[in-house]
Amino acid sequence: MKRFLLWLIGVALGVAVLLGSVMGISYAFTTEGAMPATQTQFGGVELTPNGYCWQIPLMAGALDRVFTSPQTLSVQKLGVFYDAHPALTPPSWATYTVIEISDGGGTVLFRGSLEEYEGFLYPANGEYKADITVWRLPEGMSVTEFPWESNNSLHRNPGLERPARPVGCYQYTVRYTLQASAEITLSSETVEQGGIVGMRISGMVGSGTPVVQTDLGSVQCVRASAPDAAAVVVGSVQVGAGWRCYIPAAYNASVGAHTITVEVNGETLTVDLTVTAQDFGQAEAEPDPPATEEANAEFRNLVWPLYEQPAREKLWAGRWLCPVEDYVILVDYGQVKVVGGQRGSRSNSTLLYTIPGEPVRAPANGVVVLAQNLALTGNTVVIDHGCGMRSYLYGLADLHVQKGQTVAQGDAVGLVGEELTMDFKLGSKSVNPWRLFQTSGGLFWLE
Repeated sequence: MKRFLLWLIGVALGVAVLLGSVMGISYAFTTEGAMPATQTQFGGVELTPNGYCWQIPLMAGALDRVFTSPQTLSVQKLGVFYDAHPALTPPSWATYTVIEISDGGGTVLFRGSLEEYEGFLYPANGEYKADITVWRLPEGMSVTEFPWESNNSLHRNPGLERPARPVGCYQYTVRYTLQASAEITLSSETVEQGGIVGMRISGMVGSGTPVVQTDLGSVQCVRASAPDAAAVVVGSVQVGAGWRCYIPAAYNASVGAHTITVEVNGETLTVDLTVTAQDFGQAEAEPDPPATEEANAEFRNLVWPLYEQPAREKLWAGRWLCPVEDYVILVDYGQVKVVGGQRGSRSNSTLLYTIPGEPVRAPANGVVVLAQNLALTGNTVVIDHGCGMRSYLYGLADLHVQKGQTVAQGDAVGLVGEELTMDFKLGSKSVNPWRLFQTSGGLFWLE
């Protein structure tokens, strides 16, 4: 029995020596080369870390070897960026990235995650400093739980993932100069009468709203959402790089070149847009019923102010719906109205012969800004779809919505009588409705 116990002790000591030897060899042969590649870019430039701390798993994660380098004061100079929002691109292994932006005077302007940085607006061109930390942590571990150490001692692996993988972070400090200028991109350089051209303004710093001037109509800019901005060739995903607006070419817009002027943050840019002729034809029409001055005044007071209301964010997505499913066109958009054999004015709206009692649908998502019976146009619904686009529906048999109500595309806003007039305006300019129903033109650019 005594020999057997001695044998067991010998075996245990042998195993311990073997394990110790394996651990020592594993420890000795595990070097900084086992740390993940840095692969972090800022503004397209590869960054060099000035500090790091990594736990490298040993013996299938039984222990870790720690490699640390306290962050130094060295600063990587990246030069001049002409993009208004240099992109921060972490490596594929990163699970969390934090960035702090300071101006040339050392004032901290921003501190947050990579996702939050996407919405950061640089206030102006100039000198900036960024401190960046890129982490790789297992699921279930927060940054505050990471056992940051200043020596290369052995640690117990957190055991939160199998197989065990390196855990830790790299730190970077960089300086750079922003020298960005605004850029204009049009969905098309030509547009037919009745059409719409989309415009993106990108590449500038600051929060000033661009002011657009053109003889084609009133144009208002709203912030481009991240997905839209990401699709712009001249911009990137950052909110600070994108504004959107839409320019109407009404049925009577002058054929030829029109200059569009954009003023933003002290810059003035111009671009030309060419309007081409469109033959809308003519239609037999009944004479307009006489209207009292009171009816005209009511319409002017309630409807006209909507043309210049501040533009809200874009609410529609994709193809619009015709407000009624079953109809016959009596007088179409842009047609010359022939009354009693005499050529009259051109129609800026579309008059439909409809089936009484059928629902009138919201053409696209929006907010009801008017729902009221008017002496001139009968039961009237106006829906604001964002970016200055509004639909005006006249002559409903009754109303199912009220002012301030949010509607989704296809929602019933009322019932139709024998006729329905629909008018789609960008600001104060009526546009061709059939392009909206066919997903045609600049209104759907870069959706």
